[in-house]
Amino acid sequence: MRSLFAFAALAALPAFGQIHRTELPELERALSEDLNFLASDELGGRLPGTDEGYRAAKYIQSHFEELQLQGLFGGEFTMDVDIPVKGILPEAGNVLSVGGVPLALRTQYWPHILSDNREVSGTLTWMGYGSPAEVAKAKKGSIAVMIADVPAKKAKKWGKAASLTERIRAARAHGAQAIILLQPVNGKPSLDLLRRMRPVGMPVVNVYDPAACKNLQARAKKSAIGQVGVMVIPESIKAPNVGAFINRGSPETLIIGAHYDHVGWGEWGSRPPELAGQVHNGADDNASGTSAVLSLATHFAKTPGLEQVNLAFVLFTGEESGLLGSRAMVASMPEGLGKVKAMINLDMVGRLNRSDSLRVYGAETAVEFKEILQSIPTQEAFYWDLRSEIFARSDHASFIRAGVPSVFFFTGLHDDYHAPSDDVDKLDLNGIAQVVDRVQQFIYVLGQSGPLSAHITDEN
Repeated sequence: MRSLFAFAALAALPAFGQIHRTELPELERALSEDLNFLASDELGGRLPGTDEGYRAAKYIQSHFEELQLQGLFGGEFTMDVDIPVKGILPEAGNVLSVGGVPLALRTQYWPHILSDNREVSGTLTWMGYGSPAEVAKAKKGSIAVMIADVPAKKAKKWGKAASLTERIRAARAHGAQAIILLQPVNGKPSLDLLRRMRPVGMPVVNVYDPAACKNLQARAKKSAIGQVGVMVIPESIKAPNVGAFINRGSPETLIIGAHYDHVGWGEWGSRPPELAGQVHNGADDNASGTSAVLSLATHFAKTPGLEQVNLAFVLFTGEESGLLGSRAMVASMPEGLGKVKAMINLDMVGRLNRSDSLRVYGAETAVEFKEILQSIPTQEAFYWDLRSEIFARSDHASFIRAGVPSVFFFTGLHDDYHAPSDDVDKLDLNGIAQVVDRVQQFIYVLGQSGPLSAHITDEN
């Protein structure tokens, strides 16, 4: 029945939902106008909390207002989100000592972004690389000492268990109350600004000084007594999510979203750190997805039909800082949406010509997704690359964690990712138009379909 329905729904699409190359130039012109503004030097990389970031948000809001759409957030178009910009480290509350001998904050060790603000004392326990067998040695109240970086061969063998987050969580589950990570660096380490603290419920510190790392390993093997304390005071700014609503009076809503923020001048977030200080325009990441969502909003605002489902269009801030905008929305979902049927995320959809494939992550978070997508003709413009993995580094992941079936459209990484060279002249404009057209068809089918069968597991 689902197979028959998917094809029947496509057949029921209005004529403008089918691919006609003669229609794409108009779409390309609209996309080009948005892209050339959002990814211009004038917008300064759309860093949240800056004047340029607010100009990008205002541009998006003006687009929704011109379409005469409703504001998504209680009638307003914006929702303020707290964006940490740095962490302040006071001397009080930050301590790392073994046998009463302290290590020096900043020069020998540094709080880790997974740390909680807390101070504990206990017996050091040596856990090597933190393999499943080694973390099982943790005793209740112990302080685990482990090597931060797992060699490639071990990581391949361990799979997910090799990730630092998994190893830390496993040690905590076995009773560890703090983690000391050994990551020796010759010379001055590149330290995180502690903007994106993601506490796991206990203190976690990184020791960089090679001599201190050697000493801690030896002392942990002898079960010495240690003390670990972390105090990071976040300093935040506010930046807006921008959203609009097409209310069809349905009990269900489809959310179509993209993040509009980027990394500004690259003081943080620049993939080649030596290029910090140059404007990072983020044409593909993610002026491409933002422009695509604006074009989709324009289409559905101006085109009759699809009365079976409400549509919410959301441009998120704070994605580059840890999915903060989408997480904030999921934590405080706007009233009036009813049940969120699915979330559709567009992030970096501007390089379709790179591999001639449109990658879709989360394609198994609803049983029906793959069949629906495969039934949408590509007319040889590209081929579908449907992935079961969710790729947790973009905004759809926030919705998946909340139990909402979600897909992420993506044309892939490239050498210009998070670099000053990610400019409009490198985008495949016709390719973005192809993506918008197929996502538009996907929305029609989803809107006309019956309830989706969510399939969200630890494996996807």
